[in-house]
Amino acid sequence: MSERPISLLARKQLDRRLNVIREDIQLLERPRAGWIVALRRALGMTQAHLAARMVISRQAISQLEKREADGSVTMQALEQAAQALGGRLVYAIVPDQPLTRTLEEQALRVATRITGSVRHTMRLEDQEPLSDLDQRTEDLAQELLASPTRLWSMPDGR
Repeated sequence: MSERPISLLARKQLDRRLNVIREDIQLLERPRAGWIVALRRALGMTQAHLAARMVISRQAISQLEKREADGSVTMQALEQAAQALGGRLVYAIVPDQPLTRTLEEQALRVATRITGSVRHTMRLEDQEPLSDLDQRTEDLAQELLASPTRLWSMPDGR
C-alpha cells in the first residue's frame, strides 16, 4: 500500500498552523520537573490527590512524574494524567523550518546530486558554462517538487 502525499494546499495549511506554534514554541517547552508536577502543584494537589483521581497508587504517580521528567513516559499515561488534572494532552511535532523550505532544500540536494557527475565532467572538459548547469539544477529541483515522494527515495534522500 503506497501513501499519497498531501496536496500543496493541505501542506500550506499545515505550514500555517505550524508557523503559529513555531512563533511561541517556548511556551510549549516542558517545565524542568514536567507538566504533571507543575500543574499538580499549581492546583494545590498532592501526589495522593492525583493518585485518587487516577485510581492508582501514590507511588505510581511518583513514577509517572519521574518518567515524564526523563522522557520515558507513554502518551497514554500523559493523556490519563491530563484528564485527571482537568485538561487534555496536546501533542505536536514542530519542524524547525516551514515544510516548503525543507522540500525545496531536499529537491535542490537531490538535483545537485543528480547533476553532480555532469558538473564534474563539464569542469574537466571546460565545456558549457556552469551557470547553465546551475539553471538546469534549479529546473530539475522544481520538477522534483512536483512529486515530493520521489525526493526521499532518490540519491541523497536522507
